[in-house]
Amino acid sequence: MSSLVTRAQLFNPSSVFVSSNNEVYIADFCNHRIRKILENGNIVTIAGNGNYGFSGDNGPATNAQFNYPCSVFVSSKNEVYITDYSNHSIRKILENGNIITIAGNGTVGFSGDSGPATNAQLYNPSSVFVSSKNEVYFTDQHNNRIRKILENGNIITIAGNGTYGFSGDNGPATNAQLYNPYSVFVSSNNEVYITDYSNHRIRKILENGNIVTIAGNGNYGFSGDNGPATNAQLNRPNSVFVSNNEVYISDQSNQRIRKILENGNIITIAGNGNYGFSGDNGPATNAQLNRPNSVFVSNNEVYISDQSNQRIRKILENGNIVTIAGNGTAGFSGDSPFNIIMYPHIGNKLLTGNSSLYSKIEYNLKKHSRDQLFGFQIYGFIPLIEKISPKFSNILKNEKMLCLMSSSQQEIIQKLIDSLLYDKNKVKFSKEEVLDVLFILGLFKNGEFIDLKRSLTSEFVNSFTLENLTFKWETIENLLKTCKEEFGIQNYILDQLNNHCIEYAAVQMQTKEGNTLLSTLPIIMRNATAIFPKMIITEPTAINIEETIENEPQTIESLYGDMKTSDVKIKMGQNKYLYCHKTVLSSSSTLFNALFDSGSCFSDLSDDGIFTPDESEDLELLEIVIKYCYRISIDKIDAVKIIGLLDMAMKHEIQYLINYCKNNFTLSIDNYFAMLEVI
Repeated sequence: MSSLVTRAQLFNPSSVFVSSNNEVYIADFCNHRIRKILENGNIVTIAGNGNYGFSGDNGPATNAQFNYPCSVFVSSKNEVYITDYSNHSIRKILENGNIITIAGNGTVGFSGDSGPATNAQLYNPSSVFVSSKNEVYFTDQHNNRIRKILENGNIITIAGNGTYGFSGDNGPATNAQLYNPYSVFVSSNNEVYITDYSNHRIRKILENGNIVTIAGNGNYGFSGDNGPATNAQLNRPNSVFVSNNEVYISDQSNQRIRKILENGNIITIAGNGNYGFSGDNGPATNAQLNRPNSVFVSNNEVYISDQSNQRIRKILENGNIVTIAGNGTAGFSGDSPFNIIMYPHIGNKLLTGNSSLYSKIEYNLKKHSRDQLFGFQIYGFIPLIEKISPKFSNILKNEKMLCLMSSSQQEIIQKLIDSLLYDKNKVKFSKEEVLDVLFILGLFKNGEFIDLKRSLTSEFVNSFTLENLTFKWETIENLLKTCKEEFGIQNYILDQLNNHCIEYAAVQMQTKEGNTLLSTLPIIMRNATAIFPKMIITEPTAINIEETIENEPQTIESLYGDMKTSDVKIKMGQNKYLYCHKTVLSSSSTLFNALFDSGSCFSDLSDDGIFTPDESEDLELLEIVIKYCYRISIDKIDAVKIIGLLDMAMKHEIQYLINYCKNNFTLSIDNYFAMLEVI
């Protein structure tokens, strides 16, 4: 595998699929992209522009927006199926590279059975599988159903009665209860395998329509290797794959890949049970995994999306494990150029001779003293944060709240800001910071930082032990007290974590070890009235982080011409001004940075914040430079103008514009003499 792929950045890759020609497709969940490792070892984006939202149907897939694409499947017709998780839809890339929606009207809920799939309501579809009959199976996760799109385009339910829980084995699958089913696989004999995630089971729909359990005894934990799979304990299994009559399972919260042999026994084939990253080039069973989210088998090699390790890994036929994609750092980088003619269904993002200047260019702002918040060591360009994360910006504008936070919590605030504006590919949180991060993230909703909320909540819950329960629980109680008494607001994430502590204690106290260790602890005595009614449950309720988007996020483009937040006016003619922002301009242009931040006095920057360009400046080209700073697309520019734009781009030291001019300059007989005049 090319070293380019292993140097690339992924962000919580949630699914992996290997095509018949050994190309590897990845659902790059938090990058809102579908990516592909080509035969030559390079990685490219085949769908998604990287901005979360919904757009692009009937156009090129690379221009479309996703909202956490969760699963990818490539049919025998070379059509790519995608579960667009938080858009509550199933989408498909056609062979011509365009994308369409084939199920889901975009509204969360349940409706539409026996009618057109595009009119139906879905609720977080998490996995998709296309059978040899061209029927599309998918897990409608939070509707607790497995549904199917028939060849005529209508949709039906094939498993689950819509009520979460566990029931129905050995009876019709449509009468059974499922609990957050996450993955679906259809075998060659039309048996449907399901990961019943929160029931900690693998279930199967037989050809007669009845459902049975084939792995998991329903109690979460780890046990049972080398014995019958139905006696084993699983812990939130979330992917299933069948190959040569053997069933592969990603046992996510056990940090293992397990396999049901033909004789019905279960074994571990990867992961030592400790979350983390280690073991490459050695036996897979000695390696550490971190939330393995998907498993796929091809040519007797087992592919794994090692989600929280930000890698795709592979178990070789000799049993050793290697990394085939991802450098372990969450973010987006590493895409390679590719040939659109060779790969027509991928779409083209490269600039060519007649291209426009694309707006979807990654940006990182620079920190400036003007953006310091209330004298704290926190820097954030509030006008842009208000656009892209409006509820979070309310926290940043609350001086009292920031003042009451500890220095470590203020550092986390800065990291969250960095992830939006300054250093988007490098922000990481230590294990010690996780609860403080969730404390801050639980102060607001609106779907902001939703992927981080989910992943850190899962990480925190999975870290509970009998030994650390008291410390974690007391910390949660103290943080909740701060929210109530100091901030006067509710923290919905901490509320759920507090309830998890109650239920975790109730479950553990039903065991001899747990009762011995916990029963006399002060925190148990203090919460006894909440714990004892829960002592009939067998496992804590799964924490579900779902939020309604009230204020749609906007991009940096929306700041262009915003008179309300502008702090500098560019004079473009008689009574004509462009309303701009010093931070935005100086982050892209070294000339603007010198003008606004050097401390020197410039005669062309007046006291009232008006910048008057030199009379020799081409104002049309200056406007292009300014629009670039806001990542606004520009129509193609004729060759004569490109020479002037190149000169201006070099003056401002904007490398992207310099490259654009070089790539788009074409000398012809029509512009030759005009060009001489410019030169």
